[in-house]
Amino acid sequence: MKLLFGSEMENFLIWFRDYIRAKYQLELTIQDYHDEKRGWLMRGIFVEENHPILAQLEQEKTLFLQDPFNPRYQQAAWQAGDTKSIQYDKKTWQAILGISTSWLNQGKLTFFITALCTFIYLLQILGFNQDILSFVHYPADVEQQTEIWRYVSHSLAHLSPLHFLFNLSWFWLFGGAIERQLSAKKLLLLFFVSAIVSGVVQNYFSGYRFFGLSGVVYAILGYVLILDKFRYAKFALPSGFSLMLVVGIALGFASPLIGIYMGNAAHISGLLCGLLFGLWQVKQK
Repeated sequence: MKLLFGSEMENFLIWFRDYIRAKYQLELTIQDYHDEKRGWLMRGIFVEENHPILAQLEQEKTLFLQDPFNPRYQQAAWQAGDTKSIQYDKKTWQAILGISTSWLNQGKLTFFITALCTFIYLLQILGFNQDILSFVHYPADVEQQTEIWRYVSHSLAHLSPLHFLFNLSWFWLFGGAIERQLSAKKLLLLFFVSAIVSGVVQNYFSGYRFFGLSGVVYAILGYVLILDKFRYAKFALPSGFSLMLVVGIALGFASPLIGIYMGNAAHISGLLCGLLFGLWQVKQK
């Protein structure tokens, strides 16, 4: 069997399989394989060696990977009437996000930071909110400037369920992808640098009363955008990903109109930090 491509998002494999089934009446195989480059099991889509339409399938694969979120692929999966496909898309939030079970096997650093943020947020809910925020906020005066944990710890506390879920979802997905595809060291460096830089910038514009992983998350999104664009690593980003980042920044400036205030300085500085870190990474290749 010849591997056409592998993906950590199993929905991609299902969409492509069902699209090819509908267009060519050909059944492709989805199965596990060992990715020697990454060193772990992946899900991949396979076809018989030397199949008569192999060249066409390679061409279809190229088009698909350029724009996997094109509606024609998802539509093919629904029209195929495949129970597994339909259940996978409708059953859980995991399927809605297009995450395969391999996404749940995150690296230790991704898990640790996610678990730490979750533990802190649970303590906030349980009545320790004021104590925690007082302990982790960015340095507010000269005396606190020697408490070096504060330059990073502000990123670990969150102020609302939506704030918490949004930041941790993106961190879990793309922070985990960085750790798996590259290394925990690169993720750790990006985490510390972006937390410090976004904290310094946000403090300059708004003072020390800001919290959340947003600056780090925007740095991670900027980082994967650059590495994916220059083919340093493949993160299967949807078309319009860069536009989504711009819109996210723009919404941050518009949100005060509806009574929501965001750390726009942290978002922008974090994004720039990730973009620059990604460009530096590419040049080291």
